[in-house]
Amino acid sequence: MTAAPTRTAISAVDPRSVAHLTVSRGYPCISVLLPTTPSRRMLDADAGLLSRLLHQVKQQLEDSQVTSRDKLLSELEGLALVARESRTDSGLGLFVNLSLTRAWTLPVPVNAKAVVESTFATRDLLRALHRTPPHLVLRLDGFGARAFWVSDRVTVLDAVERIPRSGGGSGVAARREAVAEERRDFVARVDARLTRLRSEHTAPLVLAGDLDLVTELKGRARSLQRLAGEVVGAEAAEPATLFPAAALRLEDYLHRRGQQTLDALREAAADTPGRVIAGLDDCEAAIAGYTPGTLVVEHGYVHPRAETGTAPASHDLIDDLLELALENGNLIAFVEDGQLHEFGGIAVLRP
Repeated sequence: MTAAPTRTAISAVDPRSVAHLTVSRGYPCISVLLPTTPSRRMLDADAGLLSRLLHQVKQQLEDSQVTSRDKLLSELEGLALVARESRTDSGLGLFVNLSLTRAWTLPVPVNAKAVVESTFATRDLLRALHRTPPHLVLRLDGFGARAFWVSDRVTVLDAVERIPRSGGGSGVAARREAVAEERRDFVARVDARLTRLRSEHTAPLVLAGDLDLVTELKGRARSLQRLAGEVVGAEAAEPATLFPAAALRLEDYLHRRGQQTLDALREAAADTPGRVIAGLDDCEAAIAGYTPGTLVVEHGYVHPRAETGTAPASHDLIDDLLELALENGNLIAFVEDGQLHEFGGIAVLRP
């Protein structure tokens, strides 16, 4: 039974739902993607583009004589109705088939498309998640520490209270030592909690809050792998500035990671070419054969497929390959267009 579309505002894309979408198969899967202007409510121009894309979907369903098209179109129109009244970001995605109905705002611009195929068009969703994947933000100040999990919403994962110690002697030196000891104990407790959290959440980490405490924690912490950056000073004072600033640090970090992967790919091609698989056909065979490693793709690389034999037509083979790579446990790295020219726009880097 098809789930009725929610009548609340369209939410931001989240990893768990996208993972469900990438493994959903069966004709017809309807994907509608369009760029939007960030606004408190969808602008008229964006609403007009959405209407035109919905008309394209209707035409495709009619041309293919899909018997369930009225039901599918009703679900799609329901999502569009909510989207027109909702806050917009840089993009919008609507997805409908006979078993699910989903809609998300996207933090990245997308090319307008209306696709009816046997799988969903998920490339732009993966790009959005690659730009701001789920991450940890740990904020420290004079009152304590708070660990936040940032995904489609912000959730408090843990807290460490800072309780000043009394006593310590009457002399200035004794009081200073008591304060220093309390501070060391606080940072040690934060480090212990962070170590546990990192074992449960292997996502990028942003440290925030008081500069001196952040610096002290960095000097002793045991679990700073995937440290994306720091937010200190005025930006860390309020949630309204803290989390957008953390997202920017994360975006910079992921760009650096993408460039590092690109450098590693080029180095391997020169020194250990057996670690590199290049070109769409060979990459597709490697991923289908469960070859471990990182699939590296240019952001704009698109390769349509015509219907051949038992293989259905696809608007983008790269979309399908990215979904298969995630399903098979591969890592994904996006790089700028043209940076994989010598590899044919796509490559697999073996461990």
